[in-house]
Amino acid sequence: MNTIASRFALLGLALSAATFVPASFAQDSNAAGSQNTPPAAMQHRVPDPQKQAARLAKRLGLSDDQSSKISSILENRQQQLTAARSDSSLSPQDRRAKMRSIQQDTDTQINAVLTPDQQSQYATMKQNMKNRRQNARGNPNASSSSDSGTDNDSH
Repeated sequence: MNTIASRFALLGLALSAATFVPASFAQDSNAAGSQNTPPAAMQHRVPDPQKQAARLAKRLGLSDDQSSKISSILENRQQQLTAARSDSSLSPQDRRAKMRSIQQDTDTQINAVLTPDQQSQYATMKQNMKNRRQNARGNPNASSSSDSGTDNDSH
């Protein structure tokens, strides 16, 4: 009887160790990974400029010429945003300001390509996206000047 009790105790100890060890390794690997890369919730999903241009073309009824120009604008924006995100010499506030400026320049360039009716539709699309972002953050009453498009407004 003593051997059965000791076997159950040993089995319980082995199962405890088996469930504990992977959890502790997962914590260690997450801690090591967080030194090099930010958590998934903080990483920015990089939008595809071609897909964005195609989406805008469909929603705004763009001509082929307009679509090609906007695609080029969005590719340039993506390169600038990537460079700004990786610029470690900038403080977080300066990085946000630079990214906001890049987005505003992009919107100005896109509006220059659009007709007045398309500009109105584009402004409505951007406002709707801003509202969705604010609602998703649980902040539906945020002022409209607090976030001027650092996210993917060109969807």
